[in-house]
Amino acid sequence: MKPKIYIRSDGNSEIGLGHVIRCLALAEMLKEDFSCIFVTRFLTDYINAETRKICDDIIILPESDDHFDAFLSILSGDEIVVLDNYFFDTDYQKAIKNKGCKLICIDDMHDKHFVADIVINHAPGVLESDYSVESYTKCLLGTKYALLRIPFLYLAKRSKKYNMANKAFVCFGGGNYNNIAKRVVERLLSFKFIDKIFIVTGGAYIHIDNLQILSELHSDKIFLYSDINAEQIVEILTNSDFAIVPSSSILWECMAAKLPVITGYYVDNQKRNSGYFFDKNIGRVVGDFNVNLFNEQDVLGLSQKNVDIVANYIDGDSGNRLKNEIKVLSHV
Repeated sequence: MKPKIYIRSDGNSEIGLGHVIRCLALAEMLKEDFSCIFVTRFLTDYINAETRKICDDIIILPESDDHFDAFLSILSGDEIVVLDNYFFDTDYQKAIKNKGCKLICIDDMHDKHFVADIVINHAPGVLESDYSVESYTKCLLGTKYALLRIPFLYLAKRSKKYNMANKAFVCFGGGNYNNIAKRVVERLLSFKFIDKIFIVTGGAYIHIDNLQILSELHSDKIFLYSDINAEQIVEILTNSDFAIVPSSSILWECMAAKLPVITGYYVDNQKRNSGYFFDKNIGRVVGDFNVNLFNEQDVLGLSQKNVDIVANYIDGDSGNRLKNEIKVLSHV
């Protein structure tokens, strides 16, 4: 009988889908050796469809604060628990550990003390010294532990040659309440050398009507995709020359595709990653997408050098590394 893993994460138009996507990536890595059960408060059609491809079951919790106790009541103590959201504080981690469970926290803020057995942060440049953890806690840090779905891990093993910046990939997550994607596309349309713009939105995207109008007005250039799976995104990335994305989960997928990137942030938890890209001169970094965009030279300045730099970060083997660490934790 496979060991049981409860994967606890939420996603919607306000939170975005980044937490859910990276949790499902982990589940996909583990599903051959573990029974993965996804636990959430918000079950959109997209999350439901994607989760049922991977996980053995889905448990829906109350949307109110009752979800904390409701999840604890499910635990018997012999499971592994994965937590991925910012509101799971130290006391809640302790409550899970006190049940007898093994605990894994996926984190990108390192803003609290962790009592988890494993902490995963796949951002580049993060150090163990950034974290406050217990003596037994193992920190799995950096892009060698990239939480990417299997098609992206395969994609990372392919080579990429840079030609010209004619075909753009644009994605601003499942939420993106400020509708930055529309501004980005309008700017790209002003560049004569852009032939195609591939826009991908998630199931929680609330401004899809605006993008549909743009795509109808420029049907020869704009190709709009919504609620598509990982294999479809991989195909689009393969056919793109460069990407304009925030410093969030989608950035890792573009790095796996070895695409030169123009990136930045639009919420606080993306700032550190954006700053790292700026410091290391990886692609072009615009800073705050809410107030800044990019110009023609930012795009035309992308080169094979940018491809070679991002190729150094994701090797496609993170799934095996993570699975091996978690098998040790569970004594499989």
